[in-house]
Amino acid sequence: MSMPKVNMEMVESASLNMEERDIVNIVVKKNTEVRASKPKVKDDVTGKAAYVWRMVCFSVSPKHQHHCMPVCADFDLPARNENGKWSSALAREMAKELNKLVDLITDAIPKEEWYGIHRWGKAFGMF
Repeated sequence: MSMPKVNMEMVESASLNMEERDIVNIVVKKNTEVRASKPKVKDDVTGKAAYVWRMVCFSVSPKHQHHCMPVCADFDLPARNENGKWSSALAREMAKELNKLVDLITDAIPKEEWYGIHRWGKAFGMF
């Protein structure tokens, strides 16, 4: 089962900074498919990419295991306070900003390929 393809022209037309471009390049493979597995978290950028990937896959992946609620997705975010401890408040703020990138990637995928959205819609009687 192949992952959905992203219309990269739509993504590239947005004004993305270098970090956002790096995140997109981690989440979307060179052949414009969303990567099938979560990127390994090695640093701040890959932690953010893991979050973006998880949220995109929740909406568009054809793999059923990606459709479970992403309640722990923000644990990969580099949201550490001045003491070096992980902070849920910082993670929420970071997620709020990253969700714009999630929406940009998701919107660049044809709605017919929003498998997670369709599956949850059926569960709630929407489709």
